[in-house]
Parts: sequence; structure tokens; C-alpha cells
Amino acid sequence: MSDETQKLAAGCIASVDPLVTLSKREPHLPMGLAPSRIDLFADRPALHLVGLTWTCESKYEVGEIASDLSAAERLLPRSKLVLLANTPFESKLLSQAGVSNMLANELMFTDETLFTVLPRQGPEMARFDAIYVARLDAMKRHELATSLSSLVLVHGCPRANDSDRVRSLLPNARFANFAAKRDTYAYLSDRQLVELMNRSAVGLCLSSIEGSMRVSMEYRLCGLPVVSTRSTGGRDRYLLGPHVQIVGDCPDEVAAAVRALKRQELNRLAVREFVAQLLAFDRHNFLLNVNKLVESALGVRDRFRSFAPFARYPVCWRLPQKILEPLTA
Repeated sequence: MSDETQKLAAGCIASVDPLVTLSKREPHLPMGLAPSRIDLFADRPALHLVGLTWTCESKYEVGEIASDLSAAERLLPRSKLVLLANTPFESKLLSQAGVSNMLANELMFTDETLFTVLPRQGPEMARFDAIYVARLDAMKRHELATSLSSLVLVHGCPRANDSDRVRSLLPNARFANFAAKRDTYAYLSDRQLVELMNRSAVGLCLSSIEGSMRVSMEYRLCGLPVVSTRSTGGRDRYLLGPHVQIVGDCPDEVAAAVRALKRQELNRLAVREFVAQLLAFDRHNFLLNVNKLVESALGVRDRFRSFAPFARYPVCWRLPQKILEPLTA
């Protein structure tokens, strides 16, 4: 295995017989895991589902995907590769470029057993008006949160200039990963992240273009209403209902929407149940389509009767060898 494939990847082996995998398009894995391990995959029939980490709503991106797909198909002549589009428009563009695909927004794979409403965490328990879980990159547009007076930030380990830039923009915000010591970054566990979400009144989504933005679903499964800017990438598929406000690229609009949602004191379990119904609908259709693909490509009917084999891991990063254990153990 090359050094490149030692980097983290997202995905799972959903079925060993027939062989069905789900992994994601990454810079080091342009068509998911399978083409990086032709020793495991070249000589056996398989269906490989490949998710997108970034929007492909441009001719450049779609053309690059089509080229990478052709290269992967040459390496895996017995496999069927299918791209998973996060939006109907992505699906249309991929189809026009001759790329086999299906609509399957990656947010449907979020682990609802991890991201949940904790006991005794009603609106009266909120300690922060808003939470923003996002890298401290410029594309996340933290400047749109400058009119908020009560804000907690959760983020990956930043570059020094990014940290300084955001601190100057938001001097009153709490940087949760630096809570113990200003200059020492601390990773938050999943449980700590869920607790912070439950102690916040509203979740923020402020980028204009990226992928589907996993945290947009994690907020809502924790019962948070969401303030989002208009966006490209896929998160808007699930951003509907009375507990979502879509605003312009203006700090005052963001702050006004946060105040309005906080005043409503929405029932967190109701917010979670609303989005759970949306997920159930998409997961049902996903299984219908995957079963048709398995039957068409591999000759097996009704292979998947539950969403469980696909849950969580397509949006959870692990070492490739860990993902491939069902085939290598």
C-alpha cells in the first residue's frame, strides 16, 4: 500500500458477498478506496459507491470526476462505480458528463445515536446563544458572526494566522478547543461536542460553498434550530421547517435570526423528530436504489433490508486498513 493511502479515509465495506463498498472522493483517493487497492478489488465483481467531499457544481469539477472515473474503471474492469450526488443539480451535471450516479446526500449517514438531545437540556439550559463548529478557515466566514454577543466556537487545530484572524474578529467568543489554556489546542471528544451543542441555543452554518457540511445535520439531531446563509454544496436539502432561517451575508441578519429562533424556545425533541423524518425518507429511497444497483451489477436481489450497514462510517474518518478489515482479516 502506498504512503498516500495511509491517510485517513471515510467509508465502509457494506457487504462482503456480494462485494459492496462506500467510500469518498478525497485528494489522495480521487475515486474512493477501491482503485487504491487493486490487489483486493481488481479480480472480483463489486459495486463501489463513491461520495463527494466537495460540491461538483462546476464544469471543471465534473470534468475532473469523469476523467478520474474512467481511470478507475480501467483499473477495476469487473466493478461498477457509482457517484453519490449531494444535490439534484449535481446529479444532473454528472449525468450530462456520462458519470453513473445517484442522489444520496451524505448527511443521511450521520449517526443519530451519537448526536442527540441530552436529558434536561431544554431552552432554559442554553449557555450560549449560538455555536459554530467549523475550521478557522476564511471560507467558513466567521466575520458573519461578529454581531453575536454569546458565541462558542469548536474547530480543528488551526494555523497560527487563522487563529489570530478569528480572535481579532470575535474577541468575545469562547474558543472551546482552547478553553483550558489559550495557546494549547485540545481535541474535543464526541461527547464533549454533543454537550456543547446541547448547551447552545442555535447552530450556525456560514460558508457559501463547500460540501454538504456534516455539522448542519449534527446540530439538528441535537435539537438545535439553525441559522444558515445561502449555500452551494448540499446542506440546504435538509434546512427547512420553522426551526431554520436562511439569511443574507450580513452579520446583523445572522444575529437577528439567532435572536428570533432563541425567543421561540423550540422543543428540541420536536426539532430532532422533524429532521429524523426527512432522513427516514431519504434512507428508504437510498436502499431501494442500492438494491436495484446490486441486482443489476451483481445479480443479487434485495441484499440490503436495513440501513445499518451504511450508517455512520461514510462520514467518519478512519485509517484505510481499518475500513478494509472485513476483506483482509
